[in-house]
Formats: sequence, structure tokens, C-alpha cells
Amino acid sequence: MKIINNLTNYIEKMSKKEFDKNLKLFIGLIFFLVIGLSYFFYTENNDLISRIKDTNKLKLKIQDIETRYKKIQIEEDRLQKLLEEDKDFNLRKFFEEFCSQQNISPEPNWDTQETVASDKFDEIKISAIFKNQTMQKLVEIIEELNKKGIVYLKELKIENQNNGKITFYIDLATKKFKQV
Repeated sequence: MKIINNLTNYIEKMSKKEFDKNLKLFIGLIFFLVIGLSYFFYTENNDLISRIKDTNKLKLKIQDIETRYKKIQIEEDRLQKLLEEDKDFNLRKFFEEFCSQQNISPEPNWDTQETVASDKFDEIKISAIFKNQTMQKLVEIIEELNKKGIVYLKELKIENQNNGKITFYIDLATKKFKQV
């Protein structure tokens, strides 16, 4: 209460010119204070909104990664089950039997195997070239390969020949438990 009384006495002792000057100064300070606070809250609000948007983008990326991880886990479990069922699977023997069943013969030097290591499994790959084949035969081969879940088509390249036939380059692969 004493402060208010002192302020009132100070204001009463001022001249009209001093009062107007101090009032304008006080109103100006209040105006700049309001503008400053408004700008501060505006920038903080925009910063929070952009952080929320970034967080939502990250959440969507995490959900996508989680979905892909689950798919990979399912495929890994399926592959592990197949490998456990057929522990002695040999890609070279499979390919020889497959070619004889399909009445096809690859070009020489197909039996070179490549092994690529990964975390849990090693990938074994065989490349072969088949000349003078028809597109229908290629489709039949791919359908039969898809039936054998442990073998998959890694790469396929098709070239047309002048006689209406095709040459295709095929890479077959399988997985094996990592040799420790």
C-alpha cells in the first residue's frame, strides 16, 4: 500500500508535460513488451509444431522399419525351418537333378559356386547360361524353381536371338547356416 501511495504522490507532483512524457514512455514499454512476448511465443509455437511434425515423420519411419523387420523375421524363420528339414541340401546336386528333370542343359562351366557371408546365413550361388531356349521353357523353369522354397532366383538376364529363341543367364542361390 505504501508503494501505491508513493507512486500517487510522485504522479501528483509531476507537471502535465512530464506526465504525458512518462505516460507515453510507459505505454511504449508495455507495447514493446507485448510485441516481444508475442514474437517469443510465436517462434516457440512454430518450433514446437516443427518438432511434432519431425517426430511424426520419425514415428512413421520407425513403423515402416518395424514392419520390414517383422517380414524379415518371418522369412528368416521360414528359411531356418527349411534348412533344418533339409540339412544336407547341396545346390550343385539340386541343379544337376533339376536340369535333367527339365530336359535342359546349361553351357559348360556352370558349376562354379560363390559363397557370400552374412550374419546368420551364408548365401551360395550358382550361375548358368542356357542357349536356344523358348520363353515358355523359361517360364516353366521359373515356376518349378519357385516350388522349391530353399532355392531362389537371384538374378535373371534374357537376350533375344535371331532365330526366335532366347538365351538366358540365371543365378540360383540358397542359404546355409553360417559356418562358425
